[in-house]
Amino acid sequence: MAATQRMVVLMSTREKAALEAKARRAGKISAGELVRRAVAAYDEGIANETSELRALLDLLTATHAETLRRLETTERKLDETLAFLAGSQPRS
Repeated sequence: MAATQRMVVLMSTREKAALEAKARRAGKISAGELVRRAVAAYDEGIANETSELRALLDLLTATHAETLRRLETTERKLDETLAFLAGSQPRS
């Protein structure tokens, strides 16, 4: 379908340069074509899911450090217990 409507989008010089560079890397298409493709690919539901996934990733990152700390403590205590039990066994 041919583009027949015009839309003006204001952006900074830096944003425009970044848009044009992305268009070149995307197969030497125009900035307008890149914008049309981005609009067609945009899905609000996915944007919301992305936000939720980022929040879950933050939670996972926070709990991962605590899990590793607890695992190290548990391994140390296990080593101490095994050493104690090995020393309290009668020798044959």
